[in-house]
Amino acid sequence: MSILKRLGTRLDTSGGRQKMRAFKDGWPGRNRNEIKFYQTDKVQYRYRERLCLHGDGPTIVFTADPPATLEVYDELFSVFSSRFRVIAVELPAMGFSAVSNDYGFGFRETNDDLALFLRDVAGEEAVWAFSCVAGLAAIDLAVRRPELVSKIILMQTGDVAAFATWKDARDPKHILAKPLLGQLIMKRIAHKRMPDWYELSVGNKAKVEHFCTCAAESFEHGAMWSLASAYQTYMDKDIVLGRPSQPILALWGLADRSHSPENASSALNFSDNVEHVTFEDLGHFSELEDTKRIFDIIEKFVAN
Repeated sequence: MSILKRLGTRLDTSGGRQKMRAFKDGWPGRNRNEIKFYQTDKVQYRYRERLCLHGDGPTIVFTADPPATLEVYDELFSVFSSRFRVIAVELPAMGFSAVSNDYGFGFRETNDDLALFLRDVAGEEAVWAFSCVAGLAAIDLAVRRPELVSKIILMQTGDVAAFATWKDARDPKHILAKPLLGQLIMKRIAHKRMPDWYELSVGNKAKVEHFCTCAAESFEHGAMWSLASAYQTYMDKDIVLGRPSQPILALWGLADRSHSPENASSALNFSDNVEHVTFEDLGHFSELEDTKRIFDIIEKFVAN
């Protein structure tokens, strides 16, 4: 990593240890009774967990896709806990998952750290329901840590080439891609960009106000959205992924105007065992936009 890029990522990791204490003791750790924290050497993960209401259901893990934080998952927990032990986690330096100063946003670095959380909290043979670029972590870890996952659900995840296209479309002037400048700009505009992002990406417009309200409250309490560092380091166009053996369900909301519909089927490139489902009326957050419909689809996929 170049010195300039490292200085840029430091803007998103500075004060990490102080944030860990503040998040654990403050509003982020108290506003839902299901909130928990898991600590590695580099990351303090904030997550929610609810046991299955009807016995020992399989574990399903959702990744919160910023600016969404765990506060927007109330309905999902209510619906999915009828069949699953439900976990939702915020990714490193996103939401309230604070990181140490030596965290560098690297693709394998991040995935390997996330694997510790998945191993110790979710356990082996879990179902992973990962959103957007986190879906690349699911594919990577499914190959390298196959014991941790039985089935994979990808939501608005394209292949590596699709994310390169997405980056160019969302950052046409390559401002976020510039170390230091990108981080400084993101810190200034994150809370302002959030409503526009939801308006652009959400298909079910009845949900936009609720999503914005939850995100605004989280930003008021210090939620992170380290998009520039992720752009510059995690989303590497030269990533080479293996082909997982686990069954994959790829869900894509065509009403998401932040992702090109041309990339909707690119998840089929991950393996020969991908079931692909699209929705004309849903957008980037299908599992939150129409939770019951997505639950029915996922329940059937897991049962087969």
